[in-house]
Amino acid sequence: MTIEADLQQGWHDAIVELIDLDLSPITNDPADIFYFTNQLKPDDTKIQWKGNIYEPIPIAAAGYEKSTTGQIAQPTLTVANVLGTFTQVINELDDLVGAKVTRRRTLGKYLDGEPGADPLQEFPIDIFYIERKTQENSMVISWQLSSVLDLEGLKLPRRIITQNYCQWRYRGSECGFTGPALYGSNDRYIDTTGLSAFAIAVINAGKLVEQRQREQIVAINIRNAAINTKNQQCETVVLLETRYNLYSNYIGRGTAIWGNVFVGLSSTFRQGRQRARSFNYGLYEIERWGVNATACSIATTELATAEANLTTANNNLTAAQNALAAANAALPLADPLRLLDVCGKRVNSCKLRFPYSSLPYGGFPGANTVRQ
Repeated sequence: MTIEADLQQGWHDAIVELIDLDLSPITNDPADIFYFTNQLKPDDTKIQWKGNIYEPIPIAAAGYEKSTTGQIAQPTLTVANVLGTFTQVINELDDLVGAKVTRRRTLGKYLDGEPGADPLQEFPIDIFYIERKTQENSMVISWQLSSVLDLEGLKLPRRIITQNYCQWRYRGSECGFTGPALYGSNDRYIDTTGLSAFAIAVINAGKLVEQRQREQIVAINIRNAAINTKNQQCETVVLLETRYNLYSNYIGRGTAIWGNVFVGLSSTFRQGRQRARSFNYGLYEIERWGVNATACSIATTELATAEANLTTANNNLTAAQNALAAANAALPLADPLRLLDVCGKRVNSCKLRFPYSSLPYGGFPGANTVRQ
């Protein structure tokens, strides 16, 4: 059963609220994530969810309600500070400003260790960031939380978008390109004049891959056209032959004469136009309809040839790609070719490096507009 189905019933398990406090935006340590809850299991043991153990402490999150007035929610997070437990921590980390707070909610039946445990069943999560400390005394500490879209001083998008040009570092984590050095900033193959034999081998192998890719595209188009032709020729019923002999072809009670044989009128033998009348019978042309077997056979043969040619093109491309990979692996790390490998920072520059896939950032130019 899903959590949605549970909520449609007249009763359901208690809703468990869990808080993930992620300090990594402050400390830059991905391990600095802490898990808290204001609840215990019925047997007074700690709650475990998605493999994480949630420490039971007096903690309250409020103000998550959504509004239709356009106002972005600004929840508050309050924790007990008896004995100054949190004071030392927040003083060392600038009151935790910038820390990520994730509120999770699920039903008790789905918690780890329960018979119906299911880590995928939860309400939509709420993600906010600590904007400022609003209260601190010997009893409690409170913070105001803000949406990533409402953080003070945050600009969206988080980097400037410039027309046609990319601002990410070439071969960096955002770019993600790790292929061989082939192109210069002018989006053309690097000139091999004066380069080493290793570098020339890489450039020539890259050009061969591009040629094989073009051959593959042509082979794919020819194969697809052959499929369409074969389907049309082998599935389309056409008029194959018309016969008419005086006093021989007539229509009577759903039958006709085809040559010297009576045949029933059907999708194969059909009544054509009337040519004359004799003995109160209409004399008609008789048509024979069906698939053109000769044309179907020719189309089938052409498709087989196209499929074989495509297989050859695929094999040639694979061989060329393997040769390029081998040439690139043999290129010394200090070879000057690597210094000549410069991205033009244009859309065409990206298309050269990612010719048959979507650009890696979901659009170009792109921006990582929100922090999650």
